[in-house]
Amino acid sequence: MREIAFGAVFSLLIAIGAFLIAAWPVPGRPVAAYFRAGTSAAQVAGAVAQAGGSLLQFGATPALIISLSDRPDYAAQLYQSGAWLVIDGELARLCAGGSWQART
Repeated sequence: MREIAFGAVFSLLIAIGAFLIAAWPVPGRPVAAYFRAGTSAAQVAGAVAQAGGSLLQFGATPALIISLSDRPDYAAQLYQSGAWLVIDGELARLCAGGSWQART
């Protein structure tokens, strides 16, 4: 029974690792970032600006955004500015089913 549990946990960790590697943002392409629930649009915009990017779109809530920067360390800067998860923007659009909306 231990072998089965070990195999299941190990497989799950490998799958999560593969997803994170595939989802890591490419510099110069849009990225999707998730901030703490309840974060205001102004706070998110400030975090994106602090990280050196420009805000492109909001998701269903202001905590979900698509942004862009040419900086090679932009994803790391978003994490330092308070993002909980940063992934490739195109992958996020596929997962969201095209539900991203432009807000001006």
